[in-house]
Amino acid sequence: MKKLPVFILFLLLSVSFTYAQEFNFQKAHEDYLFNFNKYRQSYSEYLTAREAYLSYNTLTSKNNAQEKTLKLLQDENEVIRTYLTALRLKLAETTGISNYEENVIYLKLDKEVSWYLNQRDKLMVAINLEDLVALSKESKENYQATDVLSYQALGSVLAGKEINFRNRLNEQIILIKEKLGEIRQKGDKQTVKVERWLLETENLLIKSQEKEFEAQQKLAQLKTNDRYKNKTYNEAQYLFEQSHQYLKEATNQLQEIIREIKTND
Repeated sequence: MKKLPVFILFLLLSVSFTYAQEFNFQKAHEDYLFNFNKYRQSYSEYLTAREAYLSYNTLTSKNNAQEKTLKLLQDENEVIRTYLTALRLKLAETTGISNYEENVIYLKLDKEVSWYLNQRDKLMVAINLEDLVALSKESKENYQATDVLSYQALGSVLAGKEINFRNRLNEQIILIKEKLGEIRQKGDKQTVKVERWLLETENLLIKSQEKEFEAQQKLAQLKTNDRYKNKTYNEAQYLFEQSHQYLKEATNQLQEIIREIKTND
């Protein structure tokens, strides 16, 4: 019996969100946390029952082990399903993700949720402990694909943040270029220095985009049989952080450029 990695509890907390709908990410995340706590409790109870069964091998201990195994698998199933639901809503509340990419991930997430709903029905009609062990094996195998999808969806969310940030900076750059054009036309002041600074700022945006693309590529190459998916995700997250740092530097430079434009020669 596998234990879900605790780190997934924190992966959804790296971005701030707005809550506009009645059932939104906040509510879905609360459902996930509630079910995760239930799962931790049932896992503890399962371990106790399992040890008792292995030690005593009585009909009573076997029956108790079967009950606790069923409860564990049901709670495990529900925590994964509610996690996927929260992840789907997080995607919906994140700007910067293309409609095509978003819809593709939606379809994959919905397919996974359907799989776990079907598995829940199978658990309800399991007859004995052997049936439950077989269903547990099925869930363990499928979770490898779920894990990959989760990391890739989270990567899309992080990429969406950077894309949205970069788009806003590009809009500011366009306005600044228009202002510089007016200044040159009027001959109010020299613009060569500011234009050079603006080019350096645009290069920061390019570097940011390169880091974001590198992170996305790293996540896209994840396979179900990869042993260190968490390590790969952390590496991608670091690349996203580097991308974000370039955008912060670009923001600071744009502020300095605006101050320079406002200053008379």
